[in-house]
Amino acid sequence: MAKMAAMVAHALGGKKVSVTADDFLPFDTRKLKKETGITEESAAVLKRLMKTRKMDPRVVSMLAEELKNSSIRSDE
Repeated sequence: MAKMAAMVAHALGGKKVSVTADDFLPFDTRKLKKETGITEESAAVLKRLMKTRKMDPRVVSMLAEELKNSSIRSDE
């Protein structure tokens, strides 16, 4: 939707318009690019879920790299 809004703005305003898709998003994409990986809170929730509930191994395998990186960051 944000890309489409930017296209419409450019179509209606021509070269004078200086908008990007980021202008129409409810969050700051520059901040997201700086934050890599999952948050400590999310990692704690996932670890607790893996201990208390049976989880689909495909989900665990998709998150394994992020969980490993999170545990390395918490050790430092």
